[in-house]
Amino acid sequence: METRKIIDKLWNSPTITSWMSYATRALSLFVILPLILKRFHDGEIALWYLFSTIISLQGLLDLGFRNTFIRLISYAMGGIEEITAVVSTKVNKTSADPNWSLIGKIYANMTYIYGWLTILVILAMGTLGSWSMVRPISFVQNSQAAWISWGIIIIASAYKFYGSIYSNYLEGLNKIALVRRWEAVTSTASIGSSIIALFISDSLLLLVFINQLWVVISVIRNYYLSRFVENNQFKRINIDYSFDRELFNKIWPVAWRSGLSGFMSNGLNNLSSVLYAQIGSSASVASYLLALRIITQLREISMAPFYSKIPLYSKLRVQGNIQQLVKTAQRGMLLSHLVFIIGVITVSVSAKWIISLLNSNIEFIPNDLWILLSVAYFIHRFGAMHMQLYLTTNHVISHIADGVSGIIFVLISYIFINTMGLYAIPIGMIAGYLGFYAWYAASFSLNSLAISFYNFEKRVTIIPLLLFIFYIAIDYII
Repeated sequence: METRKIIDKLWNSPTITSWMSYATRALSLFVILPLILKRFHDGEIALWYLFSTIISLQGLLDLGFRNTFIRLISYAMGGIEEITAVVSTKVNKTSADPNWSLIGKIYANMTYIYGWLTILVILAMGTLGSWSMVRPISFVQNSQAAWISWGIIIIASAYKFYGSIYSNYLEGLNKIALVRRWEAVTSTASIGSSIIALFISDSLLLLVFINQLWVVISVIRNYYLSRFVENNQFKRINIDYSFDRELFNKIWPVAWRSGLSGFMSNGLNNLSSVLYAQIGSSASVASYLLALRIITQLREISMAPFYSKIPLYSKLRVQGNIQQLVKTAQRGMLLSHLVFIIGVITVSVSAKWIISLLNSNIEFIPNDLWILLSVAYFIHRFGAMHMQLYLTTNHVISHIADGVSGIIFVLISYIFINTMGLYAIPIGMIAGYLGFYAWYAASFSLNSLAISFYNFEKRVTIIPLLLFIFYIAIDYII
């Protein structure tokens, strides 16, 4: 009986199921990546990872609405009666039951807004995205197949973008475990299909088609999951409510700040990769984009312990349960830091050896560049988790944090790009994140929780940071 309870707890744990989902996606690093490196030429490898970078950039056109809608639905699930500019930690008008009327209004606004944003996605990917593909596609032998692949990506990306309304709805209801379990199944099927495709043919077009097919299937999956959770409430709110301009006027000031924040952080990092693809050799571009793909995958896997609980953080905040919010956030942050650091060290030690075994057409980036990238991402993740914690107040300051740090990043990278090459990018990141973003986000987060930096971080950052510093010192000495 106890064993069954433990299994049920793990099966319904947002963190464990998020790791299941991320772990299946990570299989692409250990299974798909070696096959791509072995069977594709450097131009095709660079193009494959450039496709991934461009796809991730479409999130900028979300304009901050995704996180905003998830947070607002979480508030309504916590029983809040109305949307306010800032959620008080002392007095919140809530009831014991979810406010389905408010959820219906939020969902109706979400469908309306995402309809217009999807048109923007198609236009942006069809024009600017296509322009960024001209030079990289010139490096591959079959340019016609490459352009068809890009067309498939545009169509599937637009469908997925609009389909975000279903994942936003589910995550706002805190159905994280349910969504992640199904993501694990879908990712496994996608990876299995990709392996078969790579053994059948060395065709980039076939690989892209199969990957994007599963993107479409994932949207359909989330639609049906939405219909059957919470006693079929989705069917009612999907019919009974329409666009509410008064509610939109409350949502927009929060969303655009989050959107600007996203552009100045992840947007600038990804754009720097796209721009480098316009000037670097195919081999160097492939090497750098490979490293970015790996560290992004590590970041996603390590995010699970903290980010899977964001709807819960919002609910605890709106209910005024700050003590429980602190304990839950500390535990999530600590695990997140540890997973990231251990992953970074593992890649640092093994990447070149593994790639050499594959007789790949590209090489991994120098280890000192990898460590610089890792330091930059670690600092950013420290600040980002504190920023997410503060955003549960619905007071958005991320546009200031990311705006100032983004400007620092651009300036420093521009100053050093001619003398230091690729190294200028992580150096610019570190300057921006350490110079402003991290401490600015942490100060607001900790003040909102009425806890000192030391009392919070002594249970969170000290052990992972010491482990990271120890490894860097050893690597430098050796």
